[in-house]
Parts: sequence; structure tokens; C-alpha cells
Amino acid sequence: MACHFARWVTTESEPNTERLPAEVLTFANTLLPKLRTRFIHGRVLLAELMFYLYGTTKLPQVVTLPSGRPCFASSGLPDFSLAYAGNTIGVMLSSEGKVGLDLEILHARTPLHQARQSALSAVEKTWITMQSDPNEAALQLECIRQSVHKISGLSDIASDSLILNPTSGRLRSSITANLQVLSDIEDADIWSCAHAPAVQRMICWHYTPDENFLRGRTFSAQQQVDSLHFMKFTSLPPAK
Repeated sequence: MACHFARWVTTESEPNTERLPAEVLTFANTLLPKLRTRFIHGRVLLAELMFYLYGTTKLPQVVTLPSGRPCFASSGLPDFSLAYAGNTIGVMLSSEGKVGLDLEILHARTPLHQARQSALSAVEKTWITMQSDPNEAALQLECIRQSVHKISGLSDIASDSLILNPTSGRLRSSITANLQVLSDIEDADIWSCAHAPAVQRMICWHYTPDENFLRGRTFSAQQQVDSLHFMKFTSLPPAK
């Protein structure tokens, strides 16, 4: 089983919206300019990835859950997750299971807000203080936490529902079972991709309108990754 993670560093130019249905463009025009730009770029990236992987010429109907999580209206289509950080847009997509994606800009929100710090376990806090850049480490754990929470589609999640152990690479979620999370820091971007159940392979893509999708790294279940910031978490058995 493979999933896909695509990123697009956008520009101010208007993207090609030929793969977006008329109703999507109509809705976009009701949004404030900044939100409209982000919305359009996100839907274009999703539409282009669906065309590239599955040959879908028009973006399928997207509905929004009460929590605000978007998904395709048809249950037979892949699950996806959208994330935004600055001018970078990301889409994670998988035909099996559920996905959650989060992006953060390094140092854009450091140090963590007090409310976020309170969600950290004693193990996480100890690990953070041992890192060369504790603020960077804390933000990466926050990015990981958000990607996991996105899978559930819940808007109100207790802080102790997810426990991370960065040293062992294990996690425990009381909401979502059999999770796997991959995360890394590249330049000024932090990304975290969560998948339930655990994924065997994740293929990364970089998108530009001129060159379409350029294949980047591929992560496999047993692969060793040459990156100082790469983190991988897998689920512990549920607590009894």
C-alpha cells in the first residue's frame, strides 16, 4: 500500500483552474481575497494530483465534515488531507485508509503557545529539552500531533488522547489505532504525514504548473533515512 504527498510552492499568479468544477469557482469567489487564493491553489493541487494518479479530468465533489475536514463525497475515492504554511501548499492522498497532513514554517510560531505546551507529556518535554534547538523540536512534535488529529475529523480532542515517545519512535492514540507518522524538516518547512493503518510506502512529489509533478523521495517501512530531523512513529498497542 502506497500513499502520496505532494507540495507546491505557489506564486502570486492565478493558477490554471480548468480541472475545477464551476461550483468550486463560484464558492471561491465568495471568500475574502487571501482565503480565496489559498482555497483555489489547494483545490488545483488536489485536482492535478487526482488527474496525474487516476486520470480524473475534473475534481470530484468535495464535502466538508462538521469539524471542517474536507473529503470527497464519494466513499470510493481516496482520502486526502490539505495543509498550508506560508506560500507552500501540501496534499496527502491515499486510496486505502485515512490520512492527515500538517505543515509548519520553522520558527514562525516559536516558542509554542502555553496552551500547546500543556498538551505535551513528561516524556515529550524531557526529549525537547535534550535537543540542540528545543523550540524547533517542540514545533516538529506539534506538527506531528496536528497531522494525527486531522485523521479523526474531530474538532474537540483531549490533550492526553495522543502520547508521543520520540526516543523510541512509538506513539499511543486513544482515538485512532494502527497509526504511522513520518515527519521531517526541509529548509524552513516542517511536514508531518500521518496514515492509518500503517503505510508500506509514501511517495513525495513536487508540483509546478510548468513541469507538472516531479518525483522526490520515497519512504518505505524499513528504510533508513539520511536526515537529522527525520522522525518516524508507529502505534503501540492500545492501553488496557
